[in-house]
Amino acid sequence: MNKRELARRLRQRQYDHGEVSRSLIDALSDDEIIDSYVTCSCCGEKQVEGPRLALAIAAAADDDDFFELCSRLAAHRPHRES
Repeated sequence: MNKRELARRLRQRQYDHGEVSRSLIDALSDDEIIDSYVTCSCCGEKQVEGPRLALAIAAAADDDDFFELCSRLAAHRPHRES
């Protein structure tokens, strides 16, 4: 997969979810929409970045596969609720 296709799929997820206006989603660059999915909402640390992020994007068959790859490559493990 390439970055443009991944960003398109992530935008579609947001449209389908319906919590954020389409104009706000469309205002994000490809990098920004991808970053919104790999950044920890608790501490703001990136789950994956740099070469690991590029690898996850290139190796992913689709957006779900991208999430799985990011979980495996994560330098930062997301916080878990107790």
